[in-house]
Amino acid sequence: MDHDDPGRPVPGPPEQPGDPGEPAAEPAPPAAGSGAEPGSGWAAPGARPPAAGAPWAAPGQESGHRQPPYPQAPDPAWAAPGTAPPAGAGWAAPGARPAAGGAYGGPHGPGAPGAPGQPPGHPGAPAWGRPWAPRPGVVALRPLTLGDLFNGAFGYVRANPRTTLGLALIVSAVANVVSAIGMGGYLSDYGVLIEESLQDPYAAPSSDFPIAPWSIAAMYGGALFSYIGQIVLTGLLAAVVGMAVLGRHVSMSEANALVRGRLGAVFGVAGLLFLIGLGWSLLLLGVLIGAVVLGMGVDPLAGVLVGFFGVAAVVAAGVWVFVRTALAMPVAVLEHIGPGRSLARSWRLTQRSWWRVFGITVLAQLLASLVVNLLATPFTLGGTIAALLGGGAAWATVVAAMLSFLGTVLASTLASPFVIGVTTLLYIDLRMRREGLDLRLQAAAQSGQHTGPEVYRTDYEPAYTAAAPGAPGTPGSPYGGAPGPDPYGQGGPAPGGYPSGGYGGPA
Repeated sequence: MDHDDPGRPVPGPPEQPGDPGEPAAEPAPPAAGSGAEPGSGWAAPGARPPAAGAPWAAPGQESGHRQPPYPQAPDPAWAAPGTAPPAGAGWAAPGARPAAGGAYGGPHGPGAPGAPGQPPGHPGAPAWGRPWAPRPGVVALRPLTLGDLFNGAFGYVRANPRTTLGLALIVSAVANVVSAIGMGGYLSDYGVLIEESLQDPYAAPSSDFPIAPWSIAAMYGGALFSYIGQIVLTGLLAAVVGMAVLGRHVSMSEANALVRGRLGAVFGVAGLLFLIGLGWSLLLLGVLIGAVVLGMGVDPLAGVLVGFFGVAAVVAAGVWVFVRTALAMPVAVLEHIGPGRSLARSWRLTQRSWWRVFGITVLAQLLASLVVNLLATPFTLGGTIAALLGGGAAWATVVAAMLSFLGTVLASTLASPFVIGVTTLLYIDLRMRREGLDLRLQAAAQSGQHTGPEVYRTDYEPAYTAAAPGAPGTPGSPYGGAPGPDPYGQGGPAPGGYPSGGYGGPA
């Protein structure tokens, strides 16, 4: 056919290469009827033609919408330092608080590995809080909080019930016998006095001094024996607390062996504290006498002011000195130093920590006093009732003495270990805060060696054990030691025939 097909483009003359400086010519639009629109890409037969300028789309996809070459996760939101990223965020700036549902370590994901020396994380565990510390015994080996101190004071009693409660029971029973006898006589005489008053309220007493002097002497003498027993118990239980921190259980015989050589220093500390208390009492008495003399001889108002402010100043000074020397007993037992050095050591440890030591000590004493009163009051009331019903009979005196003895011993057995535990743990806490004692205790606990109370001494040096048989460098080992003529020498022939120059020799 000599006429052109209307559906096919007519071939034209070949294109001539253009000038290099001229822009490339735009492609010619497709011929009509080709099924493509100007500016569109290729489309499969029967597919919807794409919009102008749209890229190529795979079969089954809508053209005109840009598709990524592969699925992508949404961009994580970024959070400024110190702020919490939104839920689902994958990364946060250093110091930012992670939000729930984070990318790593989320509520349902595996725990993140812990830092060196720390346990791995757990699902859903927060990423902030106090740093982890090993706990071989009753407390964690790090600076302690108030809760740690009180929990540790109860914990060492639970860990060593026979030793702590047994020692407290024995010492309290022996020390309170005399005071219980004096209390029984006092209650019996008091019952006779009450009975006479009820029979004839206006009658004169049968004696100028209705309470027998021997009962008063026995009560005050018993208080001295109780103080001595408290000193011995403090020394024994301080050693038990020191070992309980390392996870060791101490029997009664072991506690006696640990403190056998330290009772002299403990009694020396108690004697110095007694002299300090005696001097404080004399100073307080002098201020009171001076205020009375000033008020009677010069001006009553001046006497009142001097008495009020003088007594307040003396009391404040006494409390301040008491707190600064409150740790001397544990120091004498655990650090193996003398009485004077123990007082000086306690003085240095409590420096810049006076209020903390004061608050914790007062709170522990208040709790102990509450326990003592709750336990001893029923026995005291029972003894008083027996004395009133007996009317001076011998059986009433015996019953009153027995009830008073049981109440005092029971209360002291339960309260004394707690107070001693808090005081000793407070001493250990101050050393961990100021001297890094926690690092030494961690090394001692992880060494696996039998470590005693000497670990608390300021001149303590850990003992290094010899290598196990068969270790490199030991006799019978298939591996030789360091080159040299002796086990620690250098410069000898090296294994395998290689020369060794040693130190100072030719290389």
